[in-house]
Amino acid sequence: MLTLLYAPDGTASWSGAGVLTLCNTTRSLTEMDIKFNHSRIIQTESGFGSAAKAFFDNQNWQNSLSLRVRRGVDFSAVAFPDPEGAFSFALQQPTSFPTTGNLQIKLVGTTTNTTLYLLNCALEGLNLADWLGTAPSFEYNFVGGLVSLTSPF
Repeated sequence: MLTLLYAPDGTASWSGAGVLTLCNTTRSLTEMDIKFNHSRIIQTESGFGSAAKAFFDNQNWQNSLSLRVRRGVDFSAVAFPDPEGAFSFALQQPTSFPTTGNLQIKLVGTTTNTTLYLLNCALEGLNLADWLGTAPSFEYNFVGGLVSLTSPF
């Protein structure tokens, strides 16, 4: 089971006003085309007078997370009346989505039960990945800082 909550900056709790439920599904994670990339931000300096470059770890992390959410299956709160309603939602979503915030990732499996947080993140992009009439699949792409076990609230 996967539940994703997005709390815009200025939100005081995960149940506060403005918190968005992006996904609440019992579908297998393998069906959601999840991609995760963890990278450190490292400054590279040329080797002034020597052949060796110098690398400085700035202690900053950048994480990107993308996944496909099928509306009507993974998120039952949005039921589209027709394909045109789904397309209208897709066109309006990027401009109405909060700019920055925190992402709560709840994972419940056969033996796993954990909650993680992608801190200081933003929605980098939203793609209409495929089309099944009134149940289109949207690919959310988030970029953020550290993945933490500790809630920001």
